Amino acid sequence: MTRTERTYYLVFGLYSLWAWFIAPVYPLFLQSRGLDPLEVNLVLATYLIVVFAFEVPTGAVADVLGRKFSFLLSCAMRTVAFGLYAMADGFTDCVVAEIIDGIGTTLATGALDAWAVDGMRSEGDDRPVDRFFARGQMLARAVMIVGGVVCAYLAAVDFAIPWWLASAGFGSTGVIAALTMHEPPIRSAAEGRDNVYKAMREGFAAVRGVPALVLVCALTGASFFALVPAHMLWQPHLSALSGEGIWLVGWLWVALNLAALGGSALLRLLDRFDRGRVLAIAALWRGCLLGFAATATSFAPALSGWLLQEVTSGLSEPVLQAWMNEHVSADRRATVLSIRSMAGTLGGGLGLIAIGFVARDHGARAAWAVSAVLVLLSAPAYLLLSRLKAPVVPAGSIAVPVEPVAAKVIPPAI
Repeated sequence: MTRTERTYYLVFGLYSLWAWFIAPVYPLFLQSRGLDPLEVNLVLATYLIVVFAFEVPTGAVADVLGRKFSFLLSCAMRTVAFGLYAMADGFTDCVVAEIIDGIGTTLATGALDAWAVDGMRSEGDDRPVDRFFARGQMLARAVMIVGGVVCAYLAAVDFAIPWWLASAGFGSTGVIAALTMHEPPIRSAAEGRDNVYKAMREGFAAVRGVPALVLVCALTGASFFALVPAHMLWQPHLSALSGEGIWLVGWLWVALNLAALGGSALLRLLDRFDRGRVLAIAALWRGCLLGFAATATSFAPALSGWLLQEVTSGLSEPVLQAWMNEHVSADRRATVLSIRSMAGTLGGGLGLIAIGFVARDHGARAAWAVSAVLVLLSAPAYLLLSRLKAPVVPAGSIAVPVEPVAAKVIPPAI
């Protein structure tokens, strides 16, 4: 194991722990600060719109000005954002914290992964990176599960405690990263600014020139439009149906992550069916099970439908990542992969606003039903991917998984 690998596992594991630490109680925290269902959605929509606006520019910054610099700045900004959230008291305070946190999130998107690949190659490690990133994601999932349970129990005492702890965690992660990450010197600032603009232009041009990339980005946006609002509702909805305290959502978070892990085993379906068909079946499964959860009026069936629909996230996301990476060149990997992440955050932000009105006026079950219908309608579009030109792997390209995931809400797929 190279020095870069050891450092990556340490830093990525810590960053993942604190980035997802608050996830089990996030909507419940917002409700505790007096926000109604629409305002809860608008807060996260603010975060996603900020991520949309800054995703590609900060991806280019990571490519041009240094991946370590970008990651350290991310840790610093998220330290401030989570500290502000600990003191938040109302809608405006939460929005301000989300703006800062959104910029901080984009600074880390792809930067740490790209740093790891570059470092491994400079140390003479030419092995494929698939297993390396798979181990990293398994580590992240493990710390997220443990952190979610701890967070729920701490929130039962005081909602501010998890935020203060995560804020300190981001700060300590930044210090550890500053001491352990090594990177070659960067070019001059003036040259860096010019190359940032060039990287952005070339990244968008690369996506426009490949129909498969355009469709994957469009489907990512549509999926997040439907599913991000659904993920903002499960904690308050299932908690109300169960009649239990906040501690329960920590264990429900564990079950949700395990469901996604189980879905990863379904990747064996790719041995018998093409990707487009597998993704279409996954969308049909997810839409039907989410619809079932929406019709349930008691805890057990609602939970069953919710967990079973999440199984497909462990199947769909790796396939879509593969489709993107097979068209990404090494010199613009962070920029191009950030474009798909940007499409997801834009779709999620718009979905939170639109479906947020449904949740406020008609309740969680109606909002879940709308999400289910949208997922079902997207299924035929996945079949089009199989009809596009066969993927071409650019010379020297490296697969780097950058997940378009809404932090604090949707557990990332492996």
